[in-house]
Amino acid sequence: MKMRLDGTCLECGDPLARHAGDTRRSDTSFCCEACRKTFNNRRAMRGAELYDLYMAHRFDRRVATDLGVMQAINRLASVYRQEDQRSRNGRRSWRKPKAVLQERPYLKAISTSYRAGR
Repeated sequence: MKMRLDGTCLECGDPLARHAGDTRRSDTSFCCEACRKTFNNRRAMRGAELYDLYMAHRFDRRVATDLGVMQAINRLASVYRQEDQRSRNGRRSWRKPKAVLQERPYLKAISTSYRAGR
């Protein structure tokens, strides 16, 4: 079987080797199912904290400002990055923004509203 390398696993950092006839998608970012699950479980755990804080920042601005929510969000990001430095040899634990935005083009859509009257 012919083998080619396509980058590195987002979780463990090992090279992604593909064999002829490999059934994995060509755009996969993980060397195995265990790495994919570990990566996504970490994101889910971290995301839950950030989600609550960001939603308060966005929709309950006065309370969020009084509590310093944006500072807490930034502090959490720094803590997560320090964890990555220690336990992941500095590999990032987030997907590239371009990939996320390409999967969800509506996030960049321009929303306009027109109000008639006054």
